[in-house]
Amino acid sequence: MTDTFRCSWASRRRGDSLIATAPPAQRWLLIEREGPWPRRALDVFEPAAARQVADRAHTLGARISLIRRPARHPRTPGPFRWAVADIRPGQEGIRWNVAQSLDDVVHTPWEVTAGEGEPVALVCCHSKHDVCCALRGRPVAAAMDPLWPGRVWECSHLGGDRFAATAVLLPHGLCYGRLDPDSGPAALKAFEHDTVVPEHLRGRSAFSRHVQAAQALAREAGRGSDAIDGLQPLHVTGLGDGLIEVDLADPDLRIRFREREVTLSTPATCHALRPGTAFEYETLSIT
Repeated sequence: MTDTFRCSWASRRRGDSLIATAPPAQRWLLIEREGPWPRRALDVFEPAAARQVADRAHTLGARISLIRRPARHPRTPGPFRWAVADIRPGQEGIRWNVAQSLDDVVHTPWEVTAGEGEPVALVCCHSKHDVCCALRGRPVAAAMDPLWPGRVWECSHLGGDRFAATAVLLPHGLCYGRLDPDSGPAALKAFEHDTVVPEHLRGRSAFSRHVQAAQALAREAGRGSDAIDGLQPLHVTGLGDGLIEVDLADPDLRIRFREREVTLSTPATCHALRPGTAFEYETLSIT
């Protein structure tokens, strides 16, 4: 690939599907860190402390994001904010704390009360991980910030670089892709009305990719609700040979679809050297 290759431009030309690409998680750990981030975000910290945080996050099913306020700010020493968001359906909440060091983060309880805290938006602007995230993410974060003052953050790698600009709305774990300065604010307005924007929704991180796929396919077919808590999963059955059947509620649907892995024509990130792979989904029936 040439130095001018950009994965998000290639993905848009190809029309890659956003369906079921939200990274799986049960919780989200946010750690404020101004200034530039290295390619591996946790490398900004001492290795031993970073390992402790990563180990605890893994144990609790938490995805880690470094965060900073939109626009550029120099790194300043001293206390920093951090938060845990519980994104499990019915238990959504976010709790903020102040720490002097990562040791405080590791040894402070990560419990969150359902309904606690105000929702926040994280927009990936991690240029060292993928330049597309910065080029497309920063204008989106700037456009969203006036709608939720103090609750919009630039963040480190969210996954799905080829779908930049990407964002996640916490504590519900709603992951969006291919946002721009118009659709980013639209996602916030939809959230305020307890709905999603299906054409930009990658999925809800608390659900498996098969549940994410079933919800998206139902909405594509005009059979599903755009409500955040609509289309709740009841049962997932693997039928073999890539066939999946998912029962959903509100409305009651049974959707059968085929999942297949395909090779992309270009790398999935700007830094990759070989073509990436992705899953595609084909609806077979909805009853």
